[in-house]
Formats: sequence, structure tokens, C-alpha cells
Amino acid sequence: MATGSQDNLDHLIKELERETREEELRQLKANAKVRWITPTVMAALLPLLAGFGIWVLGEIKQYSEGYRALKDKAGLERDKEALLKQKDSLNIEIGTLLKLKEHYAEQAGRLGQEVEAKQEIMDKTYLRAVFLGSEFEYALGHIKGLEPGPDRKALDAIKVDIMTLPKESAARLAKLLQRYDLMGTIINASRGSADLFQQAVRLIPASGWATRLRPMPSGSILPGRNVMFSDGPDGRRYYDITEGRFLTKDEAKEAQ
Repeated sequence: MATGSQDNLDHLIKELERETREEELRQLKANAKVRWITPTVMAALLPLLAGFGIWVLGEIKQYSEGYRALKDKAGLERDKEALLKQKDSLNIEIGTLLKLKEHYAEQAGRLGQEVEAKQEIMDKTYLRAVFLGSEFEYALGHIKGLEPGPDRKALDAIKVDIMTLPKESAARLAKLLQRYDLMGTIINASRGSADLFQQAVRLIPASGWATRLRPMPSGSILPGRNVMFSDGPDGRRYYDITEGRFLTKDEAKEAQ
């Protein structure tokens, strides 16, 4: 009985010693892990730790920039597509505007030609009217240049004297006096009409070159021609009313 107790005690002492050694070993290992982190080691590790941190930050920054770049690229692609659509729309609008410009340019060209043609007709009509009016006034001027005719009292006296003439002679002289009275009436009315005609002619919107032309009596400048003339820096020019054009220098050499 005593021998069995002794054996158990020895076994317990051995277990306790084994556990004590294992605990000492664990403490030694723990102390060894902490003991190597000395100021010298820390001083040596700080640059490595700093470099590692900078590298990590750089990677994070690059990742962030790359992510933003991808987002920006996607946004740029969308903007590009929108701009391309706008470009296509603008190209269509520009094409339409160019066609409209061409259309209106053609219309303006035709309108300009029509206006020039109508202005030419208007200028020729104006010059004919001015020339005919001047011819009419010229003819009336010849009549006006004659000596004044007998007044009413003298005419009445002539009518009394007619009664003393033979019947046939009295009839002829009476008709002559009637024509004279009619001619006086016509001349007075014609002078008024001539003034109104000239006022109406001045209302025609003729070109400047046409309004500068001055009329002369038929054949007074060039035989057989109805012409008007104007003076300018290049000398005197002659316009033929009948032909509706300016005379050449050779044609104008015979001008008096």
C-alpha cells in the first residue's frame, strides 16, 4: 500500500516538472518575440514601413485615378455620341440652309434681271416722254413767237366788215375767223396740257443717267435722228430716242 502511494507521488512530481518546463519554454518564446523589437530594429524598419505605406497609398491613388479615368472616359464617350448626333443634326440644318441660300440667290438673280429689264423699259419710256414733250413745247413756242393776234374788239369789227363783202368772200373769211378762234382755244388748252404732262413725266422713277439727258429739236443736232445729249467727264454723249441707245463716237462725229 505504501509502495503504490510513493509511485503516484513520483508521477505527479514528474508531471509538475514537465508542465513547469513547458511553461518556461512558452515564456522564453514570448520573450524572444518581443525582445527583437529594439530601437535599432525599429530605426531600420521605419524606412521600409514608410516606403510600404507610400507604395500602398500610390496604389490606392492609381486605383482611384484609374477608376475616375474610366468614369471620365465613359462620360466622354457619351458626350462624344451626343456631339456626333448634334453634328449630324447641324449638318442637315446647314445643308438645308445652303439649299435655301442657293434658292433665294437664284430668285434674287431672276428678280434683279427682271428689275433691270423693267428699269430699262421705264428709262426708255421716260426719255421718249421727255422728248415728245419738248417737241410739243417747241411747236407751241413757234406759235407763241408770232405777233399777237387781233383782240375781241378787232374781230368784231372784222365781222361787221365781212357783211360788206361779196357773199362767197364773206363766207370764206367767216370760216377763217372761226378757225382762228378755235386755234386760240386749242393753243391755250395745249399749253396747260403740256405743263401737266411735264409734271407727270417728272414722277417717273428714271435712272440718273436718263434724267441728265437734255432734249433738242428733231434733226437739230444730227440730221435724221431724234437725239438727246448729256455732258460728263468723258465729254458729250448722244442718245438716240428712236433706237434706244447711245451713239458711238463715230456716229456722233457729225453732231453740230
